[in-house]
Amino acid sequence: MTDRDSRSSEGRRPVPWPRIQPPPRLVFFDIGDTLVRVDPSWTGAYLAAARSWGLDVDPQALATAFAQALGEGLWDAPGPFEATPEGSYQRIKRFDVRAMALLGYHDLPDDFYRHLARFFERRAAWHVFPDVHPALETLAAAGIRRAVISNWVWALPELLHDLDLAQHFEAVIASARVGYVKPQRQIFAHALELTGVRPEEAVHVGDSPDADVAGATTVGIRPVLLDRTGRHAGGLPGRPDVPVVPDLYGLLTLVGVDARLARTSVAG
Repeated sequence: MTDRDSRSSEGRRPVPWPRIQPPPRLVFFDIGDTLVRVDPSWTGAYLAAARSWGLDVDPQALATAFAQALGEGLWDAPGPFEATPEGSYQRIKRFDVRAMALLGYHDLPDDFYRHLARFFERRAAWHVFPDVHPALETLAAAGIRRAVISNWVWALPELLHDLDLAQHFEAVIASARVGYVKPQRQIFAHALELTGVRPEEAVHVGDSPDADVAGATTVGIRPVLLDRTGRHAGGLPGRPDVPVVPDLYGLLTLVGVDARLARTSVAG
């Protein structure tokens, strides 16, 4: 997770990457900061959830506590782990307990942490990037299959349904339901087995050089880095072979689909 708000990529020059050959049969997508982001931000959402519980939380103190808890690796500790709804909740609760303890709240009841978890299951907590629906629809029209590989809690399929995204994907592989997280090879191997494609027939697109690019590479899936903030506009250091695109229109061009079709659907 990050606390940044991704900026629009409109107006950027097209990324001069050659088309991926051969074109993929299937594209795997990350979710967070790839298709959706927290609205307005991670700490903003935590702040709203805490205040709705009646806690007097300082925004800057929360941001500091959040960053420290992230740095301790509690959010994405590697598997194997218990792939059950309760196991998923307990993993995220460990992170939340640590963040709240850093704020001085050491004895909050379990009801608070379940309230916090439900807060992020709401449709209103998420913003879908404007290029997502047109890009996914254009891939479908071109006959390219789509699926999800994401480090996420158990309720990801339900959230995608609420966000009107579920219909775009034939499979949703959430780490909480597999027992491994990206970049562990097991979650990518599971996705390949579930969808019945060979690694060389797939592309994985996501915003994380570590989780998405390095993870996909472990099983031979071709990675594409989605860089909505322009951090890697000049290319990914140490990986000149990895295409970097500013938005999903750039992805369409990479896989040989006319991005103008997606842009036209938005304009229309």
